[in-house]
Amino acid sequence: MAKQSYKTLQAQLDAVLTEMQSDDIDVERALELYADGQKILAELEAYLKTAENKVQKIKADWTTPAAS
Repeated sequence: MAKQSYKTLQAQLDAVLTEMQSDDIDVERALELYADGQKILAELEAYLKTAENKVQKIKADWTTPAAS
């Protein structure tokens, strides 16, 4: 499975949340959506952690004096 973009994952999570807020959702569907939402959140968190690590590396490279 190809890695999805942050924007795509965020849209999927928004769709899950919108459906969960429906007045006519049954318990089984709500549980399925909850599980889906948890998976999407884990992917979003991993995406953000990777981005944070890249930023930290760039900052470290930028502040480390070049060897003479």
